[in-house]
Amino acid sequence: MSRIRKVGAASALLGLAVVAVASTALPSRVPALGNAVDSAKASIGALLGGTSPVDTRGAATVTRGGGTGAPAEPGVAQPGTPERYIVVFEEPALAAYKGGLGGLAAPARRADARGKSRLDVRSASARSYVSYLQGRQSDLVGAMALRVGRPLDVERRMQHAVNGVVVELTATEAARIEKLDDVRLVEAYREYTLDTDTGPRLIGAEAVWDGSWTGATGQFQGEGIVYGILDSGINFGSPSFAAVDPIDGYQHVNPLGAGTYLGSCAAGGVDAGRCNDKLIGGYDFVCEAPGNTCGNSSFREERGFGDTNGHGTHVASTVAGNRRDVSYRGNTRRISGVAPRGNLVAYDICYTNIATGQGQCPNVAAVAAINQAIADGVVDVLNYSISGGAQPWTEVVSLAFLNATDAGIYVASSAGNSGPGPNTMGHLEPWVSSTAAAQHGRGSFALALEVTGPGNVPEQLRPVLVDEGSGGVAFNATIPGNTPLRVSATLDSVDDGCNGFPAGSFQGAIAVVRRGTCSFVIKADNARNAGAIAVVIANNAAGAIIPSVPGATIPVFGMPQADADVLRDFVRANPTATASVLYPPIALPNTADALGAFSSRGPAGTFNLVKPDITAPGVSILAAYAGATITGFESLVESINGTSMASPHQAGAAGLIRQARPGWSVPEIKSALAMTAKTEVFKEDSVTPATPFDKGSGRVQVDRAINAGLVMHETTANYRAADPALGGDESALNQPSIANRSCYSSCSFVRTFRNPHGSASSWRISFSGVNATATPSTLKVPAGGTASVRITVNTRDVAANGSWSFGEMRLESSGPILGVQRTPLTLPIAIAVQAPVVKLPESISLALAAGRSGTATGSVANVGGSPLAYSVANTGAGSLALVDRLRGTLTNGYRGIYRSDAGSPVAQMVADDFVVESPTRLTAILNEGFAVGGTFTATQVGWAIFADANGVPAGNPVTTPGAAVWRFLGAPNAPGVQVSGTNLGFNFGAAGQDVVLQPGRYWLVAYTRGPYASSWAWYASPAGNGSFAFIEIASTGAGSWSLLNNYAGLSVQVRGEVACGAPWMGAVTPASGTVQAGAVQANRVSLSAAGLSPGRHVGHLCVSSNDPATPKAAAPVVLTVN
Repeated sequence: MSRIRKVGAASALLGLAVVAVASTALPSRVPALGNAVDSAKASIGALLGGTSPVDTRGAATVTRGGGTGAPAEPGVAQPGTPERYIVVFEEPALAAYKGGLGGLAAPARRADARGKSRLDVRSASARSYVSYLQGRQSDLVGAMALRVGRPLDVERRMQHAVNGVVVELTATEAARIEKLDDVRLVEAYREYTLDTDTGPRLIGAEAVWDGSWTGATGQFQGEGIVYGILDSGINFGSPSFAAVDPIDGYQHVNPLGAGTYLGSCAAGGVDAGRCNDKLIGGYDFVCEAPGNTCGNSSFREERGFGDTNGHGTHVASTVAGNRRDVSYRGNTRRISGVAPRGNLVAYDICYTNIATGQGQCPNVAAVAAINQAIADGVVDVLNYSISGGAQPWTEVVSLAFLNATDAGIYVASSAGNSGPGPNTMGHLEPWVSSTAAAQHGRGSFALALEVTGPGNVPEQLRPVLVDEGSGGVAFNATIPGNTPLRVSATLDSVDDGCNGFPAGSFQGAIAVVRRGTCSFVIKADNARNAGAIAVVIANNAAGAIIPSVPGATIPVFGMPQADADVLRDFVRANPTATASVLYPPIALPNTADALGAFSSRGPAGTFNLVKPDITAPGVSILAAYAGATITGFESLVESINGTSMASPHQAGAAGLIRQARPGWSVPEIKSALAMTAKTEVFKEDSVTPATPFDKGSGRVQVDRAINAGLVMHETTANYRAADPALGGDESALNQPSIANRSCYSSCSFVRTFRNPHGSASSWRISFSGVNATATPSTLKVPAGGTASVRITVNTRDVAANGSWSFGEMRLESSGPILGVQRTPLTLPIAIAVQAPVVKLPESISLALAAGRSGTATGSVANVGGSPLAYSVANTGAGSLALVDRLRGTLTNGYRGIYRSDAGSPVAQMVADDFVVESPTRLTAILNEGFAVGGTFTATQVGWAIFADANGVPAGNPVTTPGAAVWRFLGAPNAPGVQVSGTNLGFNFGAAGQDVVLQPGRYWLVAYTRGPYASSWAWYASPAGNGSFAFIEIASTGAGSWSLLNNYAGLSVQVRGEVACGAPWMGAVTPASGTVQAGAVQANRVSLSAAGLSPGRHVGHLCVSSNDPATPKAAAPVVLTVN
């Protein structure tokens, strides 16, 4: 399988929600709406069965959610177009080097003054190895230049997190370079997206600050801990990052020494003068090389690490911002980071798309920043509230994080904002701790309109929550309760307020006007002209509304339709009604530890891992913010939602543990947070208990974690070896969780625990939710030593349908340890038993002389997870996979777009071929794809099948659509069309289409109709015949198909029905049986050439089975008569 990443300027998570409104991956002030999403491995069986989510709108807008299900935006590039690639060489980076090269010792590890162990990047051994890599890189770049036949300009060289370079190449050149023996991985430019006053208290940070935690050995507020923020930069002038804490006067200490700063804060740098003893450094990897985004008028980005997005500032403030008192919408609040005395380094890796406000983060910038964080030698924790990580062992950023972990740096990430559907997770790396987002007890700050009379006011109107309009005069004083409340006489008309109101009809009153036809500003101005002092816009559809009223001179509010209708009825029945609108907004309570609906969910694709890892506050988080310029917004704060806000809570907590427990390894800190987490977490309805795929281990409780009785370590070597694509077993990793997606009958796991304390301990093990046993049932762990336990889960009573069962392993200390009763430890368990899946040979063949008979060899394989019971059924029709080649781990592809906007090219499309052996009635098509630019907007979805014309399609859907054997172009909600995440499916039966293909070679084209900038792309596949076709059609109509061989084919499934059996086909032995999971049973098929003419004859062997997706499968049987 090729490892080249062909990537374009923007990319999408793998499992994405189809949403009713366009959204961004930045934390939204309103939880994202969306339906559930199939995993990337969604089978065509689900398409045929109608169980895949279906978009029901007339136009599909598919957006990434942030940190999914998913990988970073996959790669899309056109042949011959130069773009930036990361070329990773085989020799390990400094952080991963363990010695072995002659004369080059492994880099030293050191413990600093506080006892923290880390890679000593300044040791002689480290400097020698880096120098060696620099020399090797020069040689290898020379070899690359020879391979492509031209000099190469290297934009960035890296030796610490990855051993690699950033260089411009065409896709063809990248394919050549990937074949060099010393090249490990080639990944093209891609972009990832950007995914507290009460939060620290909820997670127990205040108890750690003041030393009131159980068994306290001191007070820890992050002193000496350095946090690296990989994000959009920092509002360096904010009091949250001042050298002196505004509340307690604490003078921060620069671990580098006073006046010594990192990166562009050093003397002569663009950020000189912007750092201090708290904010000790900063870098800009996105404005210039390797991001190179400055100078583009569509982007907002500036030199230096200043923030003009706000995301990075909010994250940094939540991790380690100073305590400070702030005023937010008239409310005075005290905010603080989780580690308020920690130090910060800003790594600016994200720019802002001005049109959408979306933060975009190039992979080249992220890798360079991680490399720099290791090279700096002082960073303890990295926070990455950015998408990506769906392919842990093949994404360069993910691999850089693995080496950072090896260097002693804790990595916290966001889970993504694509929930609440399953399989929407980002950051599936087992060495990265991904964070789900939950409420923390204080919700949003809301305005309340209260009807004060007359008489008995309905409870629904005491009060009604309203949303302040944007762009108009600020609402900053209470409207008193004796203010008249008047409803427009034409409230129920479609154009209420568009043509003015009678003079004085709203004199001195709050006017209620219906949304519709004309702009909100027109309605507000007309109400003001009739004497209104404020306007309430009643929504004309279900839900809330935030009116946009630029230039409005009286306060304007939006009200949900249901509340507005009750208000209308009351006021019409009570013409003297009065009301008030209270200022300041009130802080609404909510259920602590209830998940945000947007929070991405597991499972972790096809990996045997529990993801997310943990939950933290991420709803309505109040923290420092930034404006559209790097100065002038120093005091700005904002309350926003997102797993981006949850991750910094975890990052801050990890740093506090590192401060208090400097001898614990990064995986041990991760395990302590997980095993001591509060397990009582709820789904977004605030009632239903969350599963491990919602919450991970539970909500962070750092005051427990800091005193965990046991911890768990894992090695970098084991993380690397667990790659399932190379035969590894990720379920065997020493993780603080247990997962197996294919556990038939029973499965076992070993977990090893270390006792970090000075006294031996004994732990009783119990289970809930699953049938499991532990050997031993009581774990005895010596002081400072380790002990292992084997966990066996019995699944004989679990349905073999792929549904997950959840449980928990609990360890309880038999008594105090060193006088302290330790918190019970828990490990979440997720187990599933997969259904059987029948797989027949692609072809069964035999050659016979005329009149002779013989036996061909076939087989029935079970590639599912439970026993397959089958029997031969050679009558009727069976389901045949004409094409079945999904993408696996590939994350690259090619546009399939017929643009609806002006410009050239008019279309870019790819096609893949397949062969039909006998008349086949088509039943379903599935194309795995992704969104280019983070979003694809499709007004129509199309497919076309063309006959072969000398090795390429005989036409195309744009200029020669009539040449198609079959074609379809319809709305995303048309019958038979299924948009599942970013995958496109078509069910012929549901669409009422009866298409029978005769024998021959055909080409399938899949595409969407919509804007070029937000187009759909078709994933490549490692399987196929070695090539596929590409066409670019200019505005003149010019364009022709050409063959590409960068990948073996495209990711597609095509299924059809064929007639079972043939007159010349005899008995099959055995004719029935049971095939265990992963096994194959051979069959003998009797064939006879009697009475057949010389030549090729095709029939089909059909098998009925308990495979729920394909109850009757067919395989071609080819008899050649000589």
